[in-house]
Amino acid sequence: MVTGNTNESTTPKCYSFLANDIVLNIIDTPGIVDINGEDSDNTNNTNMRILLDFIRNYQEINAICVLLKPSDTRVDVIFKYCLSQLLSHLNRSAANNILFLFADTYKPGNSASILISELSRIRENTPHIDIKQRVGKSTFINALVNYMTYETMDEARDEPICIIPVQFILSDQQTYNEQEILFGIPDSNENTTDSTQSATKSPKCYKFQNNEFILNIIDTPGIGDTDGVEQDNKNMRNLLDFISNYREINAICVLLKPNNARVDVVFKYCLLELFSHLNKSAADNILFLFTNARSTQYAPGDSGPVLKKLLKEVKERPPNVDVKYSRETIYCFDNESFRYLVATVPPNNMQFNEDFKRDYDISWKRSVTECDRLLERIVSLPPHKVMDTLSLNNAKQNILLLTQPLADIANNIANNVKECEAHKRRIFDFRGTIEELQRELYIPSKDIVSTPLAKPKTVCGDIQCCTKENINGVEKVHYRVNCHNPCYLKFSDGNIMGNKGLLECAAFIEYKRVGEDRYYHPSEFPKDNREFGEHEFNDEGLVLGMPSQVTKSDKCFKCKHSYQTHLHINYETRIVTTKIRDENKNKRITTDKEAMEAQQSKMKELDEKIKELTSEQDTITRCMAEFAWFLRHNALTTFNDAFEDYVRHLIDNERKGGSMSAEDNRETIKKLEQLLVKYKYEKEVIQKAMKNSNQNNGAVCISLEDIDKKICELCGLKWNGGLIKKMLADQQQSKAKSHVIAKEMGYRVPKQSSLFRKLHSFIIRFNPFT
Repeated sequence: MVTGNTNESTTPKCYSFLANDIVLNIIDTPGIVDINGEDSDNTNNTNMRILLDFIRNYQEINAICVLLKPSDTRVDVIFKYCLSQLLSHLNRSAANNILFLFADTYKPGNSASILISELSRIRENTPHIDIKQRVGKSTFINALVNYMTYETMDEARDEPICIIPVQFILSDQQTYNEQEILFGIPDSNENTTDSTQSATKSPKCYKFQNNEFILNIIDTPGIGDTDGVEQDNKNMRNLLDFISNYREINAICVLLKPNNARVDVVFKYCLLELFSHLNKSAADNILFLFTNARSTQYAPGDSGPVLKKLLKEVKERPPNVDVKYSRETIYCFDNESFRYLVATVPPNNMQFNEDFKRDYDISWKRSVTECDRLLERIVSLPPHKVMDTLSLNNAKQNILLLTQPLADIANNIANNVKECEAHKRRIFDFRGTIEELQRELYIPSKDIVSTPLAKPKTVCGDIQCCTKENINGVEKVHYRVNCHNPCYLKFSDGNIMGNKGLLECAAFIEYKRVGEDRYYHPSEFPKDNREFGEHEFNDEGLVLGMPSQVTKSDKCFKCKHSYQTHLHINYETRIVTTKIRDENKNKRITTDKEAMEAQQSKMKELDEKIKELTSEQDTITRCMAEFAWFLRHNALTTFNDAFEDYVRHLIDNERKGGSMSAEDNRETIKKLEQLLVKYKYEKEVIQKAMKNSNQNNGAVCISLEDIDKKICELCGLKWNGGLIKKMLADQQQSKAKSHVIAKEMGYRVPKQSSLFRKLHSFIIRFNPFT
């Protein structure tokens, strides 16, 4: 009896073969899961009932053959349901007669480990996870780099390149016993241990360069993450943030499997989600790479018509992106030869017969040829300007980078207004001599001096961990506890206080010893702890480290406070108090009349500055309210009002008092609370305007152009524009620097590699004047 998970047969049928008085009956059955009809459960039950009725005509069955595909790397819903339904209708005594037949292959492939897991689940009657299969993206990147580097598999044998760690199961060809294959240096960014979970956690750039070229390969988390749509949105936001560090991208490679015969929901969602975030100008740079294509004779297979249909839908719906489906955009590879390579070299050392080696040699050469065709195509394409795709994301990034500086500046404006008002009262009430008056004729100014940090760090803003100091007229909030320094966050949710990205910071992760010290490769250490002196390396280039167990918490292991009171900072500020005088004008005061006129003139100057500063604060408040609206209505994930949260933190800091007087603190708190009231009012005004516009079919909205204009307006302010411009530039520079340190991994290409030679020839062919 042969059963599977398709519905090609509608009723059971027996095919009988007679030879030398031996009868061989092969019973073809309906698939257990019927993919047609609205009431599939009833259909499936009917199929099973018909099958059981059919086999009652036979006294015994020698074998129950379950047909499977070898490429299921996750426990598919149908895969799981089929086995459960089949085994639930069989007597336990049938267990030894169940055989698993893998179609279109000579080995079980990844399905073996999943099959074993599912059989164990059924045996132990424990719940399991329902997930779709993945495309093998990280494995493919490894394979691609090797195909670009080595012409033959034998050349690669001495020094295989494995930039992303791999872990998979292969079956021994003689016993079918499974062997775990491990290769590459462990990386916390890659999940290699659980095939039911998404592998890559965050984007990472793998950089290959010589004196002439730089080749960047950016590995991204897949769309259709196992943690759901919210995680997809986070992944997309992180990806857009990641690629904003590059001016142009030569190719956007979409990895697919060649055996999707139907428009799967996840398949469709992945492509539509990708296209929704790309500018139309990126259409020509989109290429489709089919992995595991050896089983389809290096062609798109059943996925081809599906992809073609989907691209047609994309073209026909706004914004009508025309992505070509042709030989110039389709490339077919096979990962199996790379997997064979790492399985046969140390430390795995699996043995295969020569027939398999010949097959994989041919597969490798075929993939090398396809890789050359891909590189040639990429070099021939005009690069896609990243800013075309990132105009929206760039606006978001600038807003997020400005949020903390603008809140700090708004706070400083409040302090300046307070100082000017207090000094105006002093001059108004002044009754001293001309000489004493001359000393009072100045404009007080509190200036923010912003100093970028060499490296970002995580600090605690709790009352017990920071103080407000005033030393010789210089004010500063002193964060006494550096909870993690340096600190490169893997991702950020945009918040200043309580950024959830802090939960991946070492301050919230504790390592407990679980064994004796041993030597590790430097890349196995956390990214923030990879600065080693020459004396720390042994002769093999390894560093002594402590094996440890990891515990995560939402409270800092150093200061014991919640992550919600912590900040991730890349600059520090101090407030310098100065007195702006016009000494020449003051010297000309010789009479009481001139003194009175000077007194009135200075009060007028103070009134004018107070008016200008108040206007600038209103501008900042209005802009931040518009920024908040823009972020909320263009957010991929849940929006948090970072500006409001941070101003509340500043109010808390003022309440601590520090070295300031209680009266000064009360006045500053009052100004900041007024700022919050004004900010909320501006948000409500915008919200009502948008609501009325929608009801009246109006066109009021906040566009990208509006955001750019607002940023230019802020940078042009009389008193604070220069500071805003500088702090934005510092934030952008710090972000770019952190990206290079934390997200780019440089790799050395072996001397015998043909990669750069090929790149050179392709570039000369298409750009002869380069």
